[in-house]
Order: sequence, then C-alpha cells, then structure tokens
Amino acid sequence: MKRQRIEKHESLIHQVINEYLIREGKSFLGNEFVTIMGIKLSPDLSVALIFVSVLNNEKSQFVEERLSERKYDVKQFLARSIGKKIRKIPEIKFILDSSEHDASRINKIISDLDIPPKN
Repeated sequence: MKRQRIEKHESLIHQVINEYLIREGKSFLGNEFVTIMGIKLSPDLSVALIFVSVLNNEKSQFVEERLSERKYDVKQFLARSIGKKIRKIPEIKFILDSSEHDASRINKIISDLDIPPKN
C-alpha cells in the first residue's frame, strides 16, 4: 500500500513540475528543450529526485544550474498547486539524466563499426 502512495505522489509532482516548466521555463531556460524523465521520492516523502533530460547535450550544465537556482520557486509552486493533496512538500533535487545521449552515442559507434560478414 505504501508504494502506491509514493507512486501517486510522484505522478502528482511530475504533472505539476511539467506545468511549471511550461509556464515559467522560457523565462529562465530560454529555448532549451527539457524533459522530465522521472521522479523518485524517498520512502518518507521528504526528498524528490527529479531526473531531467536536455535535448541539446551541450547546454546540460546551463540547464542544470538554472534549475538548481529555481528549486525554491519550484517547491513554492508545488505547495500552491498540490499542498492540500500532499501533507509534506518534498525537497527538490534536479539530476541530469544523460542516458538517452549515451545510448545514442553508443548506437552511433556500433553502426560505424566495419564488421566483416562471417563465412
């Protein structure tokens, strides 16, 4: 039962942070395309790890810094949006998820290999 509660909270937080990025993201991220890949809440619901992916991998550091600067604003937006549904608003930690870029790079390396056919 506890896991269902955590998953429900993760889903709510995911929706609200998506909404925040749509509304406010342009003002501090510019034209950078950011996707929330997932949310992981601690068992006591006190910390939310937010995994984000950036379309332009070269701007990852820029995006990570801007999101970290806005942690307080995101938490306030969460409190206003779902404060009545969630008893405790978690601390926010943004984590850059580069797994898609890594997978793309590995696929490119594999496709560029010149492997002779077996005889």
